[in-house]
Amino acid sequence: MAPKHGLSALQAEETLAKRVKNSSTPASRSATPAEITARVPFSVQYPLVDTKRKLSKREQELVDHAEFQISPFVAKGASKKGELDQHYTVTPSAEWESMKKYNNFIIQGEVYKNNHFVYVRGQDTPKGSVERDKDFWVARILQVRATNPQHVYALVAWLYWPEELPPPKTKTSDTVNSISGQRKYHGSHELIASNYMEVLDVLSFAGKADVYQWEEEDDNLTSKLYWRQTFCRETQELSTLRKHCICDGYFNPEVAMMICDNEECKLWMHEECLIDDILTKTYERVVEDGSEEADANGAAKPASKKGKSGRKIWKGKFDAKFHTDDTADGSHTTVTITDLRSTSKGPKTWTERVACLKCASLLD
Repeated sequence: MAPKHGLSALQAEETLAKRVKNSSTPASRSATPAEITARVPFSVQYPLVDTKRKLSKREQELVDHAEFQISPFVAKGASKKGELDQHYTVTPSAEWESMKKYNNFIIQGEVYKNNHFVYVRGQDTPKGSVERDKDFWVARILQVRATNPQHVYALVAWLYWPEELPPPKTKTSDTVNSISGQRKYHGSHELIASNYMEVLDVLSFAGKADVYQWEEEDDNLTSKLYWRQTFCRETQELSTLRKHCICDGYFNPEVAMMICDNEECKLWMHEECLIDDILTKTYERVVEDGSEEADANGAAKPASKKGKSGRKIWKGKFDAKFHTDDTADGSHTTVTITDLRSTSKGPKTWTERVACLKCASLLD
């Protein structure tokens, strides 16, 4: 799998670990503004340090020059401790090892240090003023080496935008589409940390990025870059997240959720799950007493929670909107239900209290 090309699982060869958009673009993302077709003369390999099989001369050479990287990214849902830690070798090794290490460097008066997050210009980054974060790649500086002020290189670990992830090995219900591994719970400012590494010319950096690890303890994330999941190069898997709601789904910080006020429950619920539950029950209660619905010929047919192709039975018939109502005994969460059917004889709108999907407690 090659960093920054869409993370196709079919391209998992370590020797191809470059962020490439397509075969016509340079093999490295590190082209400098001054020479856009330049290539960084270093590549990162991942040697088979712990294998018991006999290594080739080339493989043994990579092992002999290998270093161990403890990943700066530790997700709360990592499957095991040190999941992203790994051995790596920068080639050509002699040239890389001969360069002096530095703790920081300066570009246009701005000081960059190890562990800083940076925006990186790629082949597709528009020229001139750029305002969108996603016009850039994002990386974290791990190590800096240089031969002179004109030749400064940084070993980085990549972060990925969700749409760059590869499709999951096993199909999931929350993927956005079939061509990537982006999930419905991924926010528009969310990044995925990884242990894919690359050596970049620091002149490809376009400034420092403000990225922080979100541990799902707050939801004020609409204007900040954050990461909460990792993508492991070896397993090609995302780290797990805390599950919420009766659907066992996840939290998208840009989509509202409600919490049950019952201290023994405290379930977080998706608004769409609440609406589906409310309107399904409304349909069952209002339409033909919830037991059957007349078909086009006047005959009765059983009511079901899903129509053709899994369509929800209340779609096009009822609508619901949440509100917070202030009353003498405090504020309550209510829902206004609208009957969209032109043939209905009952009230067109009414308001109900909202109950927890798990314990049925009314929400405040």
